[in-house]
Amino acid sequence: MKKPILRSVWGSRLTLAVTILLAFAAGYGWRAQVNEAGRWLPPSSRLSAYLSLQNSPSDQLFAASASADQAATAEPKKSNVKPYELLDEVRRDIENNFYKKDVDETQLTYGAVRGMLASLGDRFTRFMTPEDYREFQVKNNGEFVGIGARISTVEKYAGDPSAHRQPSSRPIIVSPIEGGPAIKAGLQKDDVLLKVAGHDTANLSLDTVVSYIRGKAGTPLHLTVERKTSATEKATYKQIDMTIVRDVIEVHPVHLNWLPKDIAWIQLDEFNKKSDEEMTKALNAVKKGSNGNGPAKGLIIDMRNNPGGLLDSVVAIASRLVPSGPIVFTHERTGEMRAMNADKSRYLGLKIPIVVLVNNYSASAAEILTGALKDNNLATVVGEHTYGKASVQVLLDLSNGGALAITTAHYLTPAKHDISNKGIAPDVVVKANEADETNGRGDQLHKAMAIIASSQL
Repeated sequence: MKKPILRSVWGSRLTLAVTILLAFAAGYGWRAQVNEAGRWLPPSSRLSAYLSLQNSPSDQLFAASASADQAATAEPKKSNVKPYELLDEVRRDIENNFYKKDVDETQLTYGAVRGMLASLGDRFTRFMTPEDYREFQVKNNGEFVGIGARISTVEKYAGDPSAHRQPSSRPIIVSPIEGGPAIKAGLQKDDVLLKVAGHDTANLSLDTVVSYIRGKAGTPLHLTVERKTSATEKATYKQIDMTIVRDVIEVHPVHLNWLPKDIAWIQLDEFNKKSDEEMTKALNAVKKGSNGNGPAKGLIIDMRNNPGGLLDSVVAIASRLVPSGPIVFTHERTGEMRAMNADKSRYLGLKIPIVVLVNNYSASAAEILTGALKDNNLATVVGEHTYGKASVQVLLDLSNGGALAITTAHYLTPAKHDISNKGIAPDVVVKANEADETNGRGDQLHKAMAIIASSQL
């Protein structure tokens, strides 16, 4: 069953031919790694020289069965072999020749799938194992077992120069969830996870990292994090080993707070299956006002650190605030431009000033709502540039219980702005200060309050 999503995630069941083709991608990925380490060589069963890798000890050799001279002068063979036949040939070569006899065919296939998807050049198209997919579904339902922290990925992270690491992608804490085990254990925003449950996180996918974090409630999770301790030109770092006890994390994506002068502050953390219901409840409270005698004087919708979520959720929520017209346009693979319009029956008719707060971690569905309100002149956007994820994924259930999250379209805002890789520029730029980072009540929130106050004059 297809399920549109907008997160860091179409199709039908994979046929046997496609399944066989996937392993070709795994071989391709291995070949690319060899290229980076030294030179790519044709399959060892076709050559017969001893060839050492560049910059490697002389005893690290490729064994073969034809002469080096023949290898140097041989013309590439022309073949009518079909891709799936080649893949089966590679599988048999691995089975018959690889020095480890206990090759896990499941992991080999998973690697092939990931390699195939990586060759598409789209970082949002990804494979989820059955375990990953179950976790994804649980999280979208608004409850899971974990440590209570939102994570993202930082690319080419080397960190502490004294560690002499190769730059690689690493998971980074976007924000610990208030009241969860992570924040109680001292985990902080921007902490980089170097190890999770004993696993080095270098270049691991977020799904893999999450699978290591998840577990049974009440069990310990050991982490090694790196924290920047100064932001000077010569930044300093420290490593921290910590143990966090997993617990059931119930995610309430919407939080309503009342600020001075009857200003409503709604923190919208993500777009899961609970978001529309909770946001509708909060907006109805805003319509009544803090004292029940009328609408609030203004509304701040805070989507800082909101990673996105479900497409139908954001369209439903936007329909509460946008009276008519497109919420978003999707540019389909066929070239067709399709408008997803506001549901007029859901409109609440709020006639009050609205400010939207965003930052660099506001992504995907959060950018759709921001763009819809900004392009319709219904809100002032305050904060920092958003993330710039303008792609729509659809989930394809696989026969093994896993899923593919495949990008099927790109989206544009109602004014047809393409925000891919550049995000939405705020109307008023305000850099976050320490208070914004710790509890959200810093310069950015104060500027939002000031804009609402000035609009009431």
